Amino acid sequence: MRDFAQDLRFALRTLLKTPAFTSLAVITIALGVGANTAAFSMVRGVLLRRLPYAADAGLVRIKQPSSTTPDARFSVLEIADFRSQTKSLARTAEYHSMPFQLFLKGEPQRVQTGVVSDDYFDMLGVRPLLGRTFRRGEEAVGAPPVVLLSYGFWMEKLGGDPNIVGATFTMNDKIHTVIGVLPPLPPYPDANDIWMGAGACPFRAQILDNRRGRLVQQFALLAPGASVAQAASDVATVSARLHAQYPDAYPKARKLTTQVASLHDELTAQSRPLFFTLLAAAGFVLLIALTNFANLTLARQLRRQREVALREALGAGAGRLFRQLATESLCVSLTGGALGVLIAYSGLGLLRSLATRVTPRAAEITIDPLVLTFALVVSVIVGLVAAMAPLARPRTSLSGALRAGTTMAMLSRHDGRLRSLLVGAQVAIAFVLLVGSGLMVRSLTKLEAVDGGYMTTNVLSARVDLDWTRYANPSVQTNQTPLILNFMDRLLARLSAQPGVQSVALASNIPLNRNQPFQVPFQIRGQDVAADRLPKSDLTVVSSNYFQTIGIPLLRGSVFSDAARDTAQQSVLISQRLAQANWPGKEAIGQQISIDNGTHWLTIGGIVGDVHQNGLSKDVTDEIYLPLFNPQNTGTDTRVLVRTAGDPTPMGNAIRDAVREIDNRQPVVSIQTLADLRGAKLSEPRVTTALLVSFAVLALVITGAGLAGVIAYGVTQRANEIGIRVALGAERPSIVMLVMRQGLVVAVLGLFVGVGLSLGLTKLMSSLLYATPATDVLTFVAVALLLVGIAALACALPARRALQIDPIQALRIR
Repeated sequence: MRDFAQDLRFALRTLLKTPAFTSLAVITIALGVGANTAAFSMVRGVLLRRLPYAADAGLVRIKQPSSTTPDARFSVLEIADFRSQTKSLARTAEYHSMPFQLFLKGEPQRVQTGVVSDDYFDMLGVRPLLGRTFRRGEEAVGAPPVVLLSYGFWMEKLGGDPNIVGATFTMNDKIHTVIGVLPPLPPYPDANDIWMGAGACPFRAQILDNRRGRLVQQFALLAPGASVAQAASDVATVSARLHAQYPDAYPKARKLTTQVASLHDELTAQSRPLFFTLLAAAGFVLLIALTNFANLTLARQLRRQREVALREALGAGAGRLFRQLATESLCVSLTGGALGVLIAYSGLGLLRSLATRVTPRAAEITIDPLVLTFALVVSVIVGLVAAMAPLARPRTSLSGALRAGTTMAMLSRHDGRLRSLLVGAQVAIAFVLLVGSGLMVRSLTKLEAVDGGYMTTNVLSARVDLDWTRYANPSVQTNQTPLILNFMDRLLARLSAQPGVQSVALASNIPLNRNQPFQVPFQIRGQDVAADRLPKSDLTVVSSNYFQTIGIPLLRGSVFSDAARDTAQQSVLISQRLAQANWPGKEAIGQQISIDNGTHWLTIGGIVGDVHQNGLSKDVTDEIYLPLFNPQNTGTDTRVLVRTAGDPTPMGNAIRDAVREIDNRQPVVSIQTLADLRGAKLSEPRVTTALLVSFAVLALVITGAGLAGVIAYGVTQRANEIGIRVALGAERPSIVMLVMRQGLVVAVLGLFVGVGLSLGLTKLMSSLLYATPATDVLTFVAVALLLVGIAALACALPARRALQIDPIQALRIR
């Protein structure tokens, strides 16, 4: 300990005497360690951390995709069959989510409610913070309506009231009793505010004995010793048995199959490629920082050859010398590491914001002891590796070191090659990072330039999810008009009368609101097609002003009228792509289609433009637009769209007031402009691109500084040679080329290595790119030119310094 204290004091004194070296080294390491700590905190929080459920690795989700949807879900009877016939599953539970109207003090609220089996939370291994979870039998139809509160809803809406258990409030038309409060959990499978037993679902009685009533998702707990593969095999066997036993419930056209996935994979599948890409980018930044620090350490040690030689002459062995050098290097790397942790901590909010787009576990990203340990280990490794860099050079004789004097170090060819090799490695890694960020910039530019097929300017949207207890029943009427249509009529009239409003529309959905299409098969009158080969289309129910309001062009035909409510002669509109795909070379207007197996036929009255309905990076969808004002329409989840002459934001209050005047028990939520919605969809690639560009800029700055340092040091060591050349009449351009050639050769060699590395990592980038090949030639060429330009700039200042060398002084130094 006495020796260590002596080494530490000496290290601190020598580092303080060289503030330029110390500051540059600390900042370089801080940037590298900070980037890696931030990236690892994301990987740790989402991909490596245990699930916040006691059952953890044993939890799986069972899916039943079909030809029309990736998640066709299950009926209650099917879940009962899997529960009783699958030996590899210890327990199964059902889940679905639906909105309710909650009435507390003040404004009514729309609450998303998870509807689950009574043993759902027991299966997960979740214990409530307050009260209890559901008991056996509370999923039965007619059981007393009880609810659990999510932690977020309890804190934000109820102020964390510790006496909330036993309180009652009205949801839709029933009084519910609070039985408990859940701990903080990921917003999965949905961001639910409240949880209730399956028996309280208003549609429970209708689906309880209906094998085709596939409303619920299925989660399960593996039996002890069972694997996911075994469960998948067992589930497939049971599914095949059910298909044979109940053929009517499994029509071949739907192509229902089963899949089993671990719950951990379900929660992390979307985020894994992004997080590993960011971790790889951060790792490259760290490598550049490490090589730069090693280069700085080597340069500093070359200047201290006389000091080292004297210490050797006084009896210091190689181990003692390395220990002193390692102590100095660790002081720098640990200081930089601590600063890097602070940088990572300051960026946690940005990291969680990014992660929210791709995983429900974003809230679990934090700087915990494991992340701190990671930062510590990385800092120590960086310090030790940099300390070993001087050991790679050949030993200098004592007499040679003493002759070198105190102001000049002896730079051998080996020293120059080693430092050039380190800089070349920096150039190669910087090329990889710059190519990756360049590809993301190109991809983002193309994505933002995508024409969605509609206009986003000056359009405000809002969600009015009507109380289905009262509005979904067509028999409940006002003046011989179904209550839901009466509400919509009055809402359109009130909003259309607002000053500054140009157009108002209602729709069942709006562009970019869904991630998956709502695909349904449809028949074409006069065509005899097998059920499993029917064409499919997305469905949207709209009022007649929908196309005018959001700027979808009418290409041919006419738009249906809201006043025409004859169900026997319904007119619909279709998208251009659907018309071209199903009536190539023919006129689609006047043709008839059916979406209910020929019970009702719809006449195509017009063709409208194509729209990117489900995502800008996805193809346009085939679309059928049904009239909203149809007596058979019982859809209660409605989007309000208002186009104004100027800023539409103030219309949010007008929508609330109009809804309140018609029904003061209806909440209005999700008020946002279409431009904001488009921006939200682009936020993930924007943030990802920004992070990668930040890493690339860091790499570029560190690499440029490292290259400039090597060339400058080379000029210092070759001052005598340059002085002789000038004395012999060398021209200024030849001196400049002499200096710059050294740096440019290193840069070009690094570029060749970087191209090879980039081509080897294309697969990692491919999943993040839109309409941009991972081997995009333009990006590779642009990055290469940029790095050559930076290398030339980094060499320019040392070259200018070389021109100022006085031959007489240079010869005198010799």
